[in-house]
Amino acid sequence: MIVGYGVHGRGDESISFFGQMLMAGVQPNSITFLGLLCGCSHQGLVEKGVEYFNVMSSKFNIKPGIKHYGCLVDLFGRAGMLEKALQVIRTSRAQDDPVLWRTLLGSCKIHKNVEIGEIAMRNLIQLGSSNAGDYVLLATIYFREKDADGVARMRKLIKTQGVKTTPGWSWIEVGDQVHKFVVDDKSHPDANEIYQKVRVVVHQAALHGYVQEGSLMTVSEFTSTDTDCFETSSSCHSEKLAIAFGLARTPEGTCLRIVKNLRVCRDCHSFTKFVSQAFNREIVVRDRVRFHHFKGGLCSCKDYW
Repeated sequence: MIVGYGVHGRGDESISFFGQMLMAGVQPNSITFLGLLCGCSHQGLVEKGVEYFNVMSSKFNIKPGIKHYGCLVDLFGRAGMLEKALQVIRTSRAQDDPVLWRTLLGSCKIHKNVEIGEIAMRNLIQLGSSNAGDYVLLATIYFREKDADGVARMRKLIKTQGVKTTPGWSWIEVGDQVHKFVVDDKSHPDANEIYQKVRVVVHQAALHGYVQEGSLMTVSEFTSTDTDCFETSSSCHSEKLAIAFGLARTPEGTCLRIVKNLRVCRDCHSFTKFVSQAFNREIVVRDRVRFHHFKGGLCSCKDYW
């Protein structure tokens, strides 16, 4: 329960169950503290998170692992304490693990910190990162700072480093059948109907305030085109197709559950928030980073992922 609440960003409930656990005489283990740290991180409970990180070794004699340090980096990163997050990595025994630097880079994207983002990227490259998403994260920071040269450097690095990209996809289960979509997918037998529904959904979302945001497109688009990255991608991303299909094929009020293999982009995240409001639907998206619970125009991640 502690881990379950933690990964869904419900830190208060994780803490409550932890208290009940101790009162019942049950001793915590490393997984218990991983759930607590995750919950504190996602809910912004910095002081409590630091407290749990410290007591796991001082009181319960549990040695922090890489994942615990990753949660601590994420905890500070979410709070905008990027220097503190950087210090944690540099003083930890796990500073050669790319997960920590990748977590810091994600925080730099949210807080638009170019300097620390470049430090994180340099370390990832030194560690032999072959994850195209890392390069796109830093390119996104450059993009938001209107640094076209920085974006171009990231595209060139991907090519010179021989980084392989992973095509993005989303799937949704409707009627005991899984339906999988990729960007601009026309392979579904009901493709025409789905794209008509997309137009309707976009229109309804716009009536509630949705405005398509400029983005760096998908990873595959970013690495395979020489067009200006400061133009908004006109592609129909896989999440939008899955959502439109779900709305067309399920009764009103049904919760839509979607799985995405990559990090959801900024525009699709904004789009899904407005769709949840416009159609009065709860939409759960599990992307590469976390669970997103969309309801009433809001997301459980509080726009941090």
